[in-house]
Amino acid sequence: MYSPHIALLSTVQASDTRTRARLRFRRRPSDTTFTDPRVEQLIVHRALLEHMLQQKEHYDHERDLEQQRLERFRCEGANERRLQVQEQVVKKAKAMLPGIVFKMRNQVDKLKRFLEADQDQELQQLDANLYNTCNELLKTCQTTLDNPM
Repeated sequence: MYSPHIALLSTVQASDTRTRARLRFRRRPSDTTFTDPRVEQLIVHRALLEHMLQQKEHYDHERDLEQQRLERFRCEGANERRLQVQEQVVKKAKAMLPGIVFKMRNQVDKLKRFLEADQDQELQQLDANLYNTCNELLKTCQTTLDNPM
């Protein structure tokens, strides 16, 4: 998240001739000096949900992949120890999903409540693109949570 006050240089850094003073964060022309904190909260909610959705998809894929590998080992007649190890791997992949789903449900509820609290549609007026992206992400997350694999 961009914060304009982080990018300001101190007078010592700017007047020091030994090293060139550079801004770590540059202000973009589209950035304003003041942003609404609700927009920043919406950005954080969106980022968290996108990350959790990616995690869930990753662990779903990982679980399926490890399950297929276990089946392949069984068909090939692998030794008993190898099967036990692969069963443990499948268990661990499955064990990751409930925690992610729980966190994802909580985040979806938080975002829903946040959007419902905005009854005057001020957020939509401030940043319509972000608002629409969050609504689409909410729908995607809800369908993902409603259709467990």
